[in-house]
Amino acid sequence: MLRSLNIENIAIIQSLRLEPGRGLSILTGETGTGKSILIDALGLALGSRADLNMLRHNTKKAVVEALFDNLNLNGEVRQVLNEAGLEYAGGDVLIRRELHANGKSRAFFNDELIPLSALKILASSLVEMHGQHENQKLFKPKNHLLYLGKCAADHEPIYAYREAYQHFRQLLNRYRELEKHRESYLRERELREFHFRELDAIKPEAGELEKMEQELSIMENRERLAAAADQIARTLYEDDEALIHQIEALKKVMQQLLQIDAANQDNARELQSALISLSEVGRSMAEYRDNLEHDPARLASLQERTAAIHYQLRKHHKNYPELCEYYEQLKDEMSTEADYDTRLELLRKSLEDSRTLLAAKAVLFHRELVKTAEVFTDNIEKRLHLLGMKHARFKVDFRQKPCEGLNYILFDDRKVEPTINGIDEVEFLIITNPGDDFKPLVRIASGGEVSRIMLAIKSVLARHDETPTLIFDEIDAGVSGRIAHVVGEQIRELAQHHQILCITHLPQIAAMGERHFRVDKSSSEKETFAEIRELNAAARVEEIAALFGGKEPSEAGRKTAEELLKQS
Repeated sequence: MLRSLNIENIAIIQSLRLEPGRGLSILTGETGTGKSILIDALGLALGSRADLNMLRHNTKKAVVEALFDNLNLNGEVRQVLNEAGLEYAGGDVLIRRELHANGKSRAFFNDELIPLSALKILASSLVEMHGQHENQKLFKPKNHLLYLGKCAADHEPIYAYREAYQHFRQLLNRYRELEKHRESYLRERELREFHFRELDAIKPEAGELEKMEQELSIMENRERLAAAADQIARTLYEDDEALIHQIEALKKVMQQLLQIDAANQDNARELQSALISLSEVGRSMAEYRDNLEHDPARLASLQERTAAIHYQLRKHHKNYPELCEYYEQLKDEMSTEADYDTRLELLRKSLEDSRTLLAAKAVLFHRELVKTAEVFTDNIEKRLHLLGMKHARFKVDFRQKPCEGLNYILFDDRKVEPTINGIDEVEFLIITNPGDDFKPLVRIASGGEVSRIMLAIKSVLARHDETPTLIFDEIDAGVSGRIAHVVGEQIRELAQHHQILCITHLPQIAAMGERHFRVDKSSSEKETFAEIRELNAAARVEEIAALFGGKEPSEAGRKTAEELLKQS
């Protein structure tokens, strides 16, 4: 729902704030006071094309801010937010559009820049605008199937079909990919078999290379290691002048010292500990020196294996863990993967099974849509008759798109193309005058008829339409009297499910509003200003009475206005 709209420096609007609230809000005012400018400003905030002619005279920047209480996070909206790098965790949504005198414009979503293309998609889930001459979503055939689907009494056939369709498309894409790249796949398979044979000859194991390189380093440096160990062993333990012999002599001196001064017991213990430690190091190094292996065959084997592994590392541009993983992957492929033609045939059989299942689900989906169309058609015709179009007839036209490629299913023994939304292409057709043929909605020429058709369809869709806010900009053109009252009732009924802002010149419709705003224009010597104010009960009577015509409201007009407000 639109909580507030702030406009600065748009045309004759210097500064304006609108807080429409829930339900039906009426906007009235004399022609040229700025009512449609207000709606144009909202359209600017929601992504419509920026026009410098909208910028107020002698100003450098225009700003429009629209605050909404929530955003419907459907799949399309989530995708748009992700692609734009925007985060939304729920709650208020503030959309701001800036228009600068240099022609540049910027859009913001909760104070973060948003591309205009993304803003338009988000806006379509927040607000839908209806004007007398606008091509609305309702009149575009590509949307008719979606509208019909929303009205379905049983959505299970739709969900089941879409699940089957997704599986079918996955198999079809895999089959096409496999068939398309058969030759390159076979070449790749041959190369991977060669890689496997090379790696299988050395059978690399995780952690093995590090151990081998450590062992190889020791064997290649055996003489240096032996010399170092020998020097340590002799200096500490084996020579006549070894350190342990010198420490043994020092122990005797320490004993003499202790006989006189027992306070050096700790030092004596440390000396004994040092003797033990150095003796152990000396014996250990002597053992290490004597046990150093000299195995030319083992040395040659290690050198050959590590060289073979390093060759494979360089060849595949991998480190050792990655090479081991690649080897295991190839081993699995070689042991489990069937030959290419066998895989292709198995996939083809799975694809045909999936095609058969999808065709069965498509029939159930189609039947549900046909049943829905019957109820939908009946409801639309009743609404049109109420709105004064006594001879109107409505029809939902079904057709299927032929398909000769792989992406087909059989329907009534014909190959037709399935989509995520079923096999049907749907279009709403109408007859408005006796003797006419059914024709598409877009070919309706009369503005009054367009408005009433749109209102009838919207009324039927109201419970299913997720767009929270609807803007009606003088859609009552071409209607009057009793029909105007019926139009007002239909709009009020819509307001039970949507927030509606309605610009009107008809008193019968204006009386239906829960809130009533009047847009006025005032002028000074140099400037013109548009202002908006919410009318109280007395002011509403005067305003509705004025809509009946005449320079000043008459007493009869006031009484009629009061009656209309009581009836509403």
